[in-house]
Amino acid sequence: MQTSYHTKDNQAYQKVMVEINSSKEEIFAHLATTKGIQEWFPELSFKGPKRMVFNLGNDEYAKMDVLRYDNPNFIHFTWDTGEVEILLEDAENSTQLILNERLPASFDNVARDFAGWQFKTESIKSIAEGGEALEIDKDTFTALQKDIEKQLDL
Repeated sequence: MQTSYHTKDNQAYQKVMVEINSSKEEIFAHLATTKGIQEWFPELSFKGPKRMVFNLGNDEYAKMDVLRYDNPNFIHFTWDTGEVEILLEDAENSTQLILNERLPASFDNVARDFAGWQFKTESIKSIAEGGEALEIDKDTFTALQKDIEKQLDL
């Protein structure tokens, strides 16, 4: 997995790239359906073609708009006050997944959110290659979060 971060115009950006030994169609099924997305992000669901919902617990939900959707190439949606875009590109005998995320630099938990999406990307890879969603190792997650904070100077 390759990652990069930068800030510009009061926005924080993350790019995550991972090669997955599966087809774009197989991977997209895990990204763009409620059944598929809940394999690696149980709190998310789709409500029609233009809406996603994040179950925050205690009967609280955050609604997100699907901005662009092109099966099996990409899905792009709002994420709180930012955006997440997941692109799938053919690679030699595999598929390249590229996740781009943008959040306001003032967002309370930029580094935690970026670290979370890296973990979710690894879970997508695992599931698409026939495995299971990964368990979060808290120490590894905390170390990654601190590294992102340092790289973004947060």
